[in-house]
Amino acid sequence: MLELALFPISEVTFGGSTRLVGRTLQVDVAELQALLLADDRLARVDIDLAVPGTRTRIVHVLDVVEPRIKVAGGQDYFPGLVGPLYVAGSGRTNVLSGLAVVATGEVHDAMEAIVDMAGRAAEFSKFARTLNLVLSATPAEGVDRVGFARALLEARLKAAVYLAKASLGHLPAEVVSHDWVRPEPSSALPKIAFIYYLQSRGFGRERLFYGVPFAVPFPTLVSPTEGLDGAIVFNGHTSPSKNVTYNHQNNATLNELLARQGRDLWLAGTIIANHNTVFAHKERTAMLAARMAKHLLGADGVIISKDGGGQGEVDVMLCCDRCEEMGLSTVLLTTEEGGTGGSFPLVHVSPRANAIVSTGTISELVTLDLPMERAIGGDRLSDGQDAVGRLEVPFTALCGAADIQGGINIGTAVY
Repeated sequence: MLELALFPISEVTFGGSTRLVGRTLQVDVAELQALLLADDRLARVDIDLAVPGTRTRIVHVLDVVEPRIKVAGGQDYFPGLVGPLYVAGSGRTNVLSGLAVVATGEVHDAMEAIVDMAGRAAEFSKFARTLNLVLSATPAEGVDRVGFARALLEARLKAAVYLAKASLGHLPAEVVSHDWVRPEPSSALPKIAFIYYLQSRGFGRERLFYGVPFAVPFPTLVSPTEGLDGAIVFNGHTSPSKNVTYNHQNNATLNELLARQGRDLWLAGTIIANHNTVFAHKERTAMLAARMAKHLLGADGVIISKDGGGQGEVDVMLCCDRCEEMGLSTVLLTTEEGGTGGSFPLVHVSPRANAIVSTGTISELVTLDLPMERAIGGDRLSDGQDAVGRLEVPFTALCGAADIQGGINIGTAVY
């Protein structure tokens, strides 16, 4: 059983020690900076706070992480990365809900991602409603792009664990329990498997599973609670608006399936699969994932989600074909990559794909008219636009507005 002990944070202050008082988290900035600057790949780490409702814009966002820590066993969190290697998904995890660690940095070839705490963009983004502790890092002299990005990865995870340690010894406001068990074969409730594609295509375009890139040729069975408990981490600087670590920690699809477990459905299990680059490998992965869902998990239906851009649609459509051929009712979760002009949104389709849930059209241009009073992370966007001025950006640049797993604030309007 996984227990998520929630500690809602409604205020963050900077002070002489890091401690939790009620719903206020006091942070010792000097101590946190000293922890992060122990990594000699970093020359400087600025720490700022972005508060909902203020005219603050965070630019060059690379990742967002929810502060968490394991309570027992001497384990921190993020096994295989900044914590010891252990099997995630069980025991008690303390969660500082309402708080996020946002990592920013100017990394070559990074896709721009911003968070506005007020204005039109704030209506879309979940991170406009979290208190955001922002880490803005500068590389040490001579450190290359990969070294800097790796240091930033470790820094944001260390910061998340450091903040969550303040909750140890306190009573949570709420405990959410996920007691996942394999369904009884005789149960009349529908058994649903979740096929969870992850992208790992080289440094900067990868998801880490227990600390290593999930660049494997075959799909893998995992417990549904592992990804919710720090086993999956976003390591990249492409598509940070859609795939940040926070979204994996709070996978909306898995949370919903687990909440309904034994009531009107059974979550049969979770299969993670890599978005391979070669078409023949995509076909093999789709076939094996469908076979796992049908014959190993005994599923009646599947939900399939993608990761990354348009090439991911090929995977989910191929997987949909194989699942439907095996008699599995299939639902797809996918963003639309239709461009600014509203062109056809999917690069590959299957006639069997008759149940598709859109998690947003991410290429549509959005105009942000409200000027900001402050920018964190830089003075200009990657394309040269003034960081505090009026912007026109694609929807995908709004970090927290898109979430392939469904944790979004947008819907569909039918005209």
